Amino acid sequence: MPAAPAALRLRAVAVAVRDHRVLVVLRHRDGNAYAVLPGGGVEAGETPQQACVRELREETGLDGVAEALLPVGLDRDAPALYFRVSVGDATPAMPADAPEARRATATNRYDPTWVPLDDLDRIGLRPERARRAVELAVS
Repeated sequence: MPAAPAALRLRAVAVAVRDHRVLVVLRHRDGNAYAVLPGGGVEAGETPQQACVRELREETGLDGVAEALLPVGLDRDAPALYFRVSVGDATPAMPADAPEARRATATNRYDPTWVPLDDLDRIGLRPERARRAVELAVS
């Protein structure tokens, strides 16, 4: 009998925009360079907003407030909720005890940073819904 398909895990994603810049995590993985918005899986017992703020802190070291759910729509294969978040003025830096920091290697890096909105194409922001979420956050 074939194995049952794995259950999809809902993700919560932070969209922080300030001074015409967006907060991203630049990824360098096995020779590929791209960018993602901070976010990750919603854990048992937490709301998507709580997961969004937790993931933001884990991946960037920044504290934030989830202000609004952005109407991006759900991808059936990779469901994610995107929240516009406000963050303080601190410089992003992944905490040393973050799960991503423990997985980092010379060929698998995570670099949180602010990038100009005009650079989203250049940095290869993934997935396409993330780009739509950023557009909604600034409108």
